[in-house]
Amino acid sequence: MIVVSPSVVLASGGGVNANNPVVGWRNLVSTGNIAASGAADGYPALNLANPSTAQAQSWRGSNTAGQYLTVTVGTDEFIDYLAVARHNFGSGAIVVSVEGMAVEDGSWVELAAEMLPADDSPLLFRFVPQALFQIRLRLQPSAVIPRAAVLYVDKLLVLQRRIYVGHTPIPYGRESRVTTGVSESGNFLGRIVLGESLETSVDLQNMTPAWYRAEMDPFIAASKEAPFFFAWRPDSYPRETGYAWMTNNPKPSNQRSNGMMQISLSMGGIAL
Repeated sequence: MIVVSPSVVLASGGGVNANNPVVGWRNLVSTGNIAASGAADGYPALNLANPSTAQAQSWRGSNTAGQYLTVTVGTDEFIDYLAVARHNFGSGAIVVSVEGMAVEDGSWVELAAEMLPADDSPLLFRFVPQALFQIRLRLQPSAVIPRAAVLYVDKLLVLQRRIYVGHTPIPYGRESRVTTGVSESGNFLGRIVLGESLETSVDLQNMTPAWYRAEMDPFIAASKEAPFFFAWRPDSYPRETGYAWMTNNPKPSNQRSNGMMQISLSMGGIAL
């Protein structure tokens, strides 16, 4: 789910609006700059800097008290998103919000208001781009200890063109491995789901040459190794947000004589 702060002003000029896809691939979180108010034994906050969503490599709180996940950014770069994957904030009824501090020992300011996630799907907060000394995710549990596997903080890539047709939103691209039980006489005995993941693809066209080279190509290069958050139509379908990785080797090609570019992306993603 993508949560957009009301203070975000989305430009209407240049064909960009609230439904342009966004990609959260840049990440300033490292093992040395992430801290938590508390952590269970064997599940430290530094695990959040690992892109793995395995439970054994996640962070877990030590109790149900209110707590924070804090990233000391230490950069003049503008930041406009914080994202979390493989968490229990929805099922655990954990209220979350995002706060930022502009200068060291300054005051904390709310960047994204308190909300209760509808489920445990990837969660992306988008707010006004700004330079921050620290940013933190505030967690207010009720009866369940919070946990999360991945935390990203940085500047979003806003794609140049919107997606209209021919796209399967990633929550609906279910790919299951199933075994079916059939008796010797041909009766259906049942099915067992052995595993499930998500798959989708995106065809991007009419990207201007300069924009592709400056904005898109660094993402394509990084996606060989690093997963990313992806929201295909943030305003219309905010809950159709995924934590994904490339499953093909995307290569751009010239689409028009004026140099416009096109590229096809295939992605896999985590299922609930």
